[in-house]
Amino acid sequence: MIINAYGTSEYVEEGKTTPYGSVGVNDTYVRAVKQALAEQGVPVSDITARNLPYPASAIGWDLPWPFPGDNPGPDDYWTSMGKGRDELVREIEFYANCPSRPTLVMIGYSQGGQVVKNALASPAVAGDQGRSAAVGAAITIGDASRHNGQIGMAQNGQMLTLRPDYQPGQTTIDRGGLMQRVSVPSAFAGRLGDGRYFDVCRVDDLVCNKPGRPGSGNWLLEFALSIDDGTTNPPHIAYRDNARTNGNPAIERQNREGKRVAAQVAKRAVAAAVAQRNIVHPPPDPGAPAGTTPVEMWATDVNVRTAPTTDADVTHRFPGPTTVHVACQKRGESVTDGGVTNDVWSYLPVQHGWISNLYLRGPAWIPGVPECAGAPTPPSQGLYKCAIGGNPNDWCARVTAIDPGSFLGLYNAPDYDHGRVANYHGHNGDQLIVHCWTTGAVDADGTGNRYWFFADTGGAQSGGYVNDHYLTTGRFADWSKVIPPC
Repeated sequence: MIINAYGTSEYVEEGKTTPYGSVGVNDTYVRAVKQALAEQGVPVSDITARNLPYPASAIGWDLPWPFPGDNPGPDDYWTSMGKGRDELVREIEFYANCPSRPTLVMIGYSQGGQVVKNALASPAVAGDQGRSAAVGAAITIGDASRHNGQIGMAQNGQMLTLRPDYQPGQTTIDRGGLMQRVSVPSAFAGRLGDGRYFDVCRVDDLVCNKPGRPGSGNWLLEFALSIDDGTTNPPHIAYRDNARTNGNPAIERQNREGKRVAAQVAKRAVAAAVAQRNIVHPPPDPGAPAGTTPVEMWATDVNVRTAPTTDADVTHRFPGPTTVHVACQKRGESVTDGGVTNDVWSYLPVQHGWISNLYLRGPAWIPGVPECAGAPTPPSQGLYKCAIGGNPNDWCARVTAIDPGSFLGLYNAPDYDHGRVANYHGHNGDQLIVHCWTTGAVDADGTGNRYWFFADTGGAQSGGYVNDHYLTTGRFADWSKVIPPC
């Protein structure tokens, strides 16, 4: 779903060639997004574009060509922008609650860009994972609320500044939106290379690159110069590909460059939107553990813990974004990061622990993932926090590789020469608490495993040594991080 917000005093008429705004900038970008979606394999039947119903007006402004008439109404600029923002928030909420959960692509030009930015920055969207997840991407052009110099946005090219020749340009932090300076919310800005917000501004467009404070000094004159510099394609409008050329080669070139830039930005935005769609609607993963749901973990240095609380021990740490497989979810300690709070945690059987849903893409409670009932089933491989012995900080593993009719013994030393500990007969699936490790004799099955653990059952029975071959401890690289040497 493409939601389009055009600029101040624009209008649409039935049968016109610019159904997304009379100036033509929005039409250029809507067509570019549709083309990029088609190139990504999105069926035409799945693509819908519609205009955001808002006044797009500014009573009291004497607007020159190409805007129709003077003092357009029915509202002053700020009332109009506020109405557009509130309407877009309502629409995002509506689509986020739809059973089909469509992926939204926002396009905003001029005042429409300010509408899009403020809607996404509102706590009702940026502070709600379900609603922010519904937004696949946003594109703003000539945004009257541009905030120059946002870390990551500018360096990554998500904030694209153009010279009059349409080549990449530069601007300074003291310049920005004519009416307002609003940063892109972190939920959409992302990190270097993976954001969902894309902004385009020419250095000579004073609507998005005004010097000094917004709304001050000669701001109305700066607006007028940007929309009427004596040419038929002034800076604030020259993002389009459909300006009247009248045989003028300069305008023909501007149309070509406008189309090229729009296609470039649309491809990046659509790639981000498709990736976001795959997060909300994950494709099947044949390698996923049975009964789990793949979900994207988007943050860096995120801990997986033994219980759904930040006080619990760490079983694993994710250094960066990845896909995790969620078995179930439950409510636990509330976690707050970046102004967003979530008290839901998900159990990851591969990592044998819990992760806050705050760091998982999608709504606070992940659709389709069941609520955890009781203690999670011990994993088939790898250590996990014990449900025996009474110490929640202990690590456990299960007995494995024991032939039918046989049993596992605990030994007095890490070999088979010093005899068994009395009264212990272990069978496949039994749990043992693993305390420390050492090396010793090769396992009895002759696989070459020389690692031994000192382990016990957590009861009155004495502990002893058991070869790693007969426990579901997993890889040395994993268990050696949490089990100390004896």
